[in-house]
Amino acid sequence: MIQGNGVSSFDLLHRLGSNDLRELASLCQRSVSPDAPTRRALGQLVSETLACELFAMLQRCVKQGWTMNQLGQVCLAVAEAISEKSGSSFDLVLSGPDVIGSPTRDTQAVMQSLLAEAKYEVLLVGYVIHNAENLFRPLANRMKNDSSLKVQLCLDLKRKWNDPRADGEIITEFAIEFAHSHWPWNPHPSVFYDPRSLDHSGTTRSSLHAKCIVVDRKIALVTSANFTEAAQQRNIEAGVLVRDANFAERIVKYFHGLLELKMLLPIPLVISNNEH
Repeated sequence: MIQGNGVSSFDLLHRLGSNDLRELASLCQRSVSPDAPTRRALGQLVSETLACELFAMLQRCVKQGWTMNQLGQVCLAVAEAISEKSGSSFDLVLSGPDVIGSPTRDTQAVMQSLLAEAKYEVLLVGYVIHNAENLFRPLANRMKNDSSLKVQLCLDLKRKWNDPRADGEIITEFAIEFAHSHWPWNPHPSVFYDPRSLDHSGTTRSSLHAKCIVVDRKIALVTSANFTEAAQQRNIEAGVLVRDANFAERIVKYFHGLLELKMLLPIPLVISNNEH
Protein backbone atom coordinates (compact mmCIF):
# COMPACT_ATOMS: atom_id res chain seq x y z
CA MET A 1 0.00 0.00 0.00
CA ILE A 2 1.43 3.38 -0.93
CA GLN A 3 2.04 5.86 1.84
CA GLY A 4 1.45 9.60 2.19
CA ASN A 5 2.48 11.58 5.30
CA GLY A 6 2.80 8.36 7.26
CA VAL A 7 -0.82 7.35 6.51
CA SER A 8 -2.09 4.94 3.86
CA SER A 9 -3.15 6.95 0.82
CA PHE A 10 -6.31 4.83 0.58
CA ASP A 11 -7.52 5.44 4.14
CA LEU A 12 -9.72 8.23 2.78
CA LEU A 13 -11.76 5.66 0.83
CA HIS A 14 -13.05 4.18 4.08
CA ARG A 15 -14.90 7.43 4.75
CA LEU A 16 -17.12 6.73 1.73
CA GLY A 17 -20.12 4.43 1.61
CA SER A 18 -20.01 1.31 -0.53
CA ASN A 19 -22.35 2.83 -3.15
CA ASP A 20 -20.23 5.98 -3.46
CA LEU A 21 -17.14 3.79 -3.81
CA ARG A 22 -18.72 1.79 -6.62
CA GLU A 23 -19.67 4.97 -8.45
CA LEU A 24 -16.15 6.32 -7.93
CA ALA A 25 -14.82 3.04 -9.33
CA SER A 26 -17.07 3.39 -12.38
CA LEU A 27 -15.96 7.01 -12.83
CA CYS A 28 -12.30 5.99 -12.74
CA GLN A 29 -12.71 2.98 -15.03
CA ARG A 30 -14.73 4.93 -17.61
CA SER A 31 -12.07 7.64 -17.78
CA VAL A 32 -10.38 7.99 -21.17
CA SER A 33 -7.69 10.14 -19.58
CA PRO A 34 -4.84 8.95 -17.34
CA ASP A 35 -5.53 11.95 -15.10
CA ALA A 36 -7.71 11.89 -12.00
CA PRO A 37 -11.42 12.80 -12.38
CA THR A 38 -12.13 16.50 -11.95
CA ARG A 39 -13.25 18.03 -8.66
CA ARG A 40 -16.60 18.78 -10.29
CA ALA A 41 -17.12 15.13 -11.24
CA LEU A 42 -16.15 14.00 -7.75
CA GLY A 43 -18.44 16.63 -6.28
CA GLN A 44 -21.39 14.81 -7.84
CA LEU A 45 -20.56 11.82 -5.66
CA VAL A 46 -19.60 13.35 -2.31
CA SER A 47 -19.51 16.66 -0.46
CA GLU A 48 -17.35 19.49 -1.79
CA THR A 49 -14.81 19.14 1.02
CA LEU A 50 -14.45 15.40 0.56
CA ALA A 51 -14.28 15.84 -3.22
CA CYS A 52 -11.22 18.10 -2.81
CA GLU A 53 -9.55 15.52 -0.58
CA LEU A 54 -10.36 12.72 -3.03
CA PHE A 55 -9.03 14.74 -5.95
CA ALA A 56 -5.73 15.32 -4.13
CA MET A 57 -5.49 11.65 -3.16
CA LEU A 58 -6.12 10.45 -6.71
CA GLN A 59 -3.61 12.91 -8.10
CA ARG A 60 -0.95 11.58 -5.72
CA CYS A 61 -1.75 8.03 -6.79
CA VAL A 62 -1.48 8.90 -10.50
CA LYS A 63 1.91 10.56 -9.92
CA GLN A 64 3.08 7.37 -8.21
CA GLY A 65 2.17 5.28 -11.24
CA TRP A 66 -1.37 4.06 -10.58
CA THR A 67 -3.73 3.86 -13.56
CA MET A 68 -7.39 4.86 -13.42
CA ASN A 69 -8.43 1.25 -13.96
CA GLN A 70 -6.29 0.08 -11.05
CA LEU A 71 -7.68 2.78 -8.78
CA GLY A 72 -11.18 1.74 -9.79
CA GLN A 73 -10.39 -1.84 -8.78
CA VAL A 74 -9.16 -0.63 -5.40
CA CYS A 75 -12.41 1.28 -4.88
CA LEU A 76 -14.44 -1.82 -5.72
CA ALA A 77 -12.39 -3.95 -3.32
CA VAL A 78 -12.99 -1.49 -0.46
CA ALA A 79 -16.70 -1.31 -1.37
CA GLU A 80 -17.02 -5.10 -1.24
CA ALA A 81 -15.30 -5.21 2.14
CA ILE A 82 -17.69 -2.57 3.52
CA SER A 83 -20.75 -4.35 2.12
CA GLU A 84 -19.69 -7.72 3.53
CA LYS A 85 -19.19 -6.15 6.94
CA SER A 86 -22.53 -4.30 7.00
CA GLY A 87 -24.66 -6.83 5.10
CA SER A 88 -26.62 -4.08 3.31
CA SER A 89 -26.29 -0.43 2.37
CA PHE A 90 -28.58 2.46 1.48
CA ASP A 91 -27.68 5.61 -0.40
CA LEU A 92 -29.73 8.68 -1.30
CA VAL A 93 -29.59 9.65 -4.98
CA LEU A 94 -30.43 13.33 -5.46
CA SER A 95 -30.40 14.89 -8.94
CA GLY A 96 -30.76 18.58 -9.67
CA PRO A 97 -29.00 21.93 -9.16
CA ASP A 98 -25.95 21.80 -6.89
CA VAL A 99 -26.37 22.80 -3.25
CA ILE A 100 -23.29 23.22 -1.05
CA GLY A 101 -23.07 20.36 1.42
CA SER A 102 -25.65 18.21 -0.42
CA PRO A 103 -23.93 16.27 -3.20
CA THR A 104 -26.02 15.54 -6.28
CA ARG A 105 -25.45 13.26 -9.24
CA ASP A 106 -27.04 12.53 -12.61
CA THR A 107 -29.54 9.71 -12.23
CA GLN A 108 -28.32 8.45 -15.61
CA ALA A 109 -24.78 8.02 -14.27
CA VAL A 110 -26.10 6.09 -11.27
CA MET A 111 -28.28 3.92 -13.50
CA GLN A 112 -25.48 3.11 -15.94
CA SER A 113 -23.08 2.32 -13.10
CA LEU A 114 -25.71 0.00 -11.65
CA LEU A 115 -26.42 -1.75 -14.94
CA ALA A 116 -22.70 -2.27 -15.48
CA GLU A 117 -22.73 -4.60 -12.47
CA ALA A 118 -25.46 -6.86 -13.91
CA LYS A 119 -24.37 -10.46 -14.37
CA TYR A 120 -27.55 -12.37 -15.14
CA GLU A 121 -30.80 -10.40 -14.63
CA VAL A 122 -32.16 -6.86 -14.93
CA LEU A 123 -35.69 -5.68 -14.18
CA LEU A 124 -36.62 -2.13 -15.20
CA VAL A 125 -39.98 -0.64 -14.31
CA GLY A 126 -40.92 2.77 -15.72
CA TYR A 127 -43.79 5.16 -16.20
CA VAL A 128 -42.61 7.51 -18.97
CA ILE A 129 -39.96 6.85 -21.61
CA HIS A 130 -38.99 9.41 -24.21
CA ASN A 131 -36.12 9.17 -26.71
CA ALA A 132 -34.48 6.70 -24.34
CA GLU A 133 -31.97 5.34 -26.86
CA ASN A 134 -28.95 6.87 -25.07
CA LEU A 135 -30.19 5.56 -21.73
CA PHE A 136 -30.69 2.00 -22.94
CA ARG A 137 -27.65 1.69 -25.26
CA PRO A 138 -25.19 0.41 -22.58
CA LEU A 139 -27.67 -2.26 -21.54
CA ALA A 140 -28.32 -3.24 -25.16
CA ASN A 141 -24.58 -3.67 -25.66
CA ARG A 142 -24.43 -5.90 -22.58
CA MET A 143 -27.23 -8.07 -23.99
CA LYS A 144 -25.50 -8.31 -27.35
CA ASN A 145 -22.25 -9.45 -25.74
CA ASP A 146 -23.86 -11.77 -23.20
CA SER A 147 -26.79 -13.81 -24.48
CA SER A 148 -27.45 -15.18 -20.98
CA LEU A 149 -28.33 -11.73 -19.56
CA LYS A 150 -32.09 -11.59 -18.97
CA VAL A 151 -33.67 -8.14 -19.28
CA GLN A 152 -37.34 -7.40 -18.53
CA LEU A 153 -39.04 -4.01 -18.89
CA CYS A 154 -42.43 -3.28 -17.35
CA LEU A 155 -43.71 -0.04 -18.87
CA ASP A 156 -46.80 2.12 -18.75
CA LEU A 157 -48.76 1.96 -22.00
CA LYS A 158 -51.09 4.94 -22.23
CA ARG A 159 -54.41 5.49 -23.94
CA LYS A 160 -54.82 9.19 -24.61
CA TRP A 161 -58.01 10.77 -23.37
CA ASN A 162 -60.94 9.92 -25.65
CA ASP A 163 -58.75 7.79 -27.96
CA PRO A 164 -61.33 5.46 -29.60
CA ARG A 165 -58.85 3.01 -31.14
CA ALA A 166 -58.77 -0.68 -30.36
CA ASP A 167 -56.19 -1.88 -27.82
CA GLY A 168 -54.26 -3.71 -30.54
CA GLU A 169 -53.65 -0.54 -32.53
CA ILE A 170 -52.21 1.27 -29.52
CA ILE A 171 -50.02 -1.70 -28.64
CA THR A 172 -48.69 -1.96 -32.21
CA GLU A 173 -47.99 1.78 -32.32
CA PHE A 174 -46.04 1.54 -29.07
CA ALA A 175 -44.07 -1.50 -30.29
CA ILE A 176 -43.00 0.37 -33.44
CA GLU A 177 -42.06 3.48 -31.46
CA PHE A 178 -40.10 1.41 -28.94
CA ALA A 179 -38.06 -0.30 -31.67
CA HIS A 180 -37.45 2.96 -33.51
CA SER A 181 -36.89 5.53 -30.76
CA HIS A 182 -35.92 3.61 -27.64
CA TRP A 183 -34.31 0.27 -28.50
CA PRO A 184 -33.22 0.07 -32.19
CA TRP A 185 -31.00 -2.95 -31.60
CA ASN A 186 -31.22 -6.72 -31.46
CA PRO A 187 -31.76 -8.63 -29.31
CA HIS A 188 -34.74 -6.97 -27.64
CA PRO A 189 -35.62 -7.24 -23.96
CA SER A 190 -38.95 -8.68 -22.85
CA VAL A 191 -41.44 -5.81 -22.50
CA PHE A 192 -44.69 -5.94 -20.53
CA TYR A 193 -47.62 -3.60 -19.86
CA ASP A 194 -50.68 -3.40 -17.61
CA PRO A 195 -53.78 -3.97 -19.83
CA ARG A 196 -55.87 -1.87 -17.42
CA SER A 197 -53.97 1.19 -18.71
CA LEU A 198 -55.93 0.83 -21.98
CA ASP A 199 -59.39 0.81 -20.41
CA HIS A 200 -61.72 3.31 -22.08
CA SER A 201 -63.23 4.39 -18.78
CA GLY A 202 -61.30 6.83 -16.63
CA THR A 203 -62.80 5.20 -13.54
CA THR A 204 -61.17 1.82 -14.28
CA ARG A 205 -58.04 2.89 -16.16
CA SER A 206 -54.79 2.63 -14.20
CA SER A 207 -51.12 3.56 -14.61
CA LEU A 208 -47.95 1.59 -14.06
CA HIS A 209 -46.43 4.47 -12.13
CA ALA A 210 -43.51 2.74 -10.37
CA LYS A 211 -39.94 3.66 -11.31
CA CYS A 212 -37.24 1.22 -10.28
CA ILE A 213 -34.33 -0.92 -11.46
CA VAL A 214 -33.31 -4.22 -9.89
CA VAL A 215 -30.04 -5.94 -10.78
CA ASP A 216 -29.35 -9.62 -10.05
CA ARG A 217 -31.96 -9.53 -7.25
CA LYS A 218 -29.31 -7.93 -5.06
CA ILE A 219 -29.38 -4.20 -5.84
CA ALA A 220 -32.35 -1.90 -6.39
CA LEU A 221 -32.73 1.74 -7.38
CA VAL A 222 -36.16 3.13 -6.51
CA THR A 223 -36.51 6.64 -7.90
CA SER A 224 -38.88 9.39 -8.96
CA ALA A 225 -37.02 9.65 -12.29
CA ASN A 226 -38.61 8.46 -15.53
CA PHE A 227 -36.62 7.07 -18.46
CA THR A 228 -36.28 10.43 -20.18
CA GLU A 229 -33.25 12.60 -20.84
CA ALA A 230 -34.70 15.43 -18.74
CA ALA A 231 -35.42 13.21 -15.74
CA GLN A 232 -32.08 11.46 -15.90
CA GLN A 233 -29.92 14.58 -16.32
CA ARG A 234 -31.74 17.84 -15.52
CA ASN A 235 -34.82 17.45 -13.34
CA ILE A 236 -34.90 17.55 -9.56
CA GLU A 237 -35.34 13.88 -8.68
CA ALA A 238 -34.95 11.80 -5.53
CA GLY A 239 -34.29 8.12 -5.16
CA VAL A 240 -32.65 5.51 -2.98
CA LEU A 241 -30.07 2.92 -4.03
CA VAL A 242 -30.39 -0.19 -1.88
CA ARG A 243 -27.90 -3.04 -1.77
CA ASP A 244 -29.91 -5.63 0.09
CA ALA A 245 -30.89 -8.97 -1.41
CA ASN A 246 -34.13 -9.30 0.57
CA PHE A 247 -35.30 -5.83 -0.48
CA ALA A 248 -34.42 -6.42 -4.15
CA GLU A 249 -35.96 -9.88 -4.16
CA ARG A 250 -39.28 -8.54 -2.85
CA ILE A 251 -39.54 -6.11 -5.78
CA VAL A 252 -38.76 -8.81 -8.34
CA LYS A 253 -41.13 -11.27 -6.69
CA TYR A 254 -43.99 -8.77 -6.85
CA PHE A 255 -43.59 -7.99 -10.56
CA HIS A 256 -43.01 -11.62 -11.48
CA GLY A 257 -46.17 -12.42 -9.53
CA LEU A 258 -48.06 -9.92 -11.70
CA LEU A 259 -46.67 -11.68 -14.77
CA GLU A 260 -47.77 -15.08 -13.52
CA LEU A 261 -51.26 -13.75 -12.80
CA LYS A 262 -51.30 -12.16 -16.28
CA MET A 263 -51.89 -8.76 -14.68
CA LEU A 264 -48.97 -7.70 -16.88
CA LEU A 265 -48.94 -8.87 -20.50
CA PRO A 266 -46.14 -9.05 -23.08
CA ILE A 267 -45.82 -6.53 -25.90
CA PRO A 268 -44.78 -8.25 -29.16
CA LEU A 269 -41.87 -6.15 -30.42
CA VAL A 270 -40.92 -5.41 -33.98
CA ILE A 271 -37.55 -6.90 -34.93
CA SER A 272 -35.26 -4.00 -35.73
CA ASN A 273 -33.54 -3.89 -39.12
CA ASN A 274 -31.85 -0.51 -38.56
CA GLU A 275 -29.32 -1.25 -35.84
CA HIS A 276 -26.74 1.45 -35.25
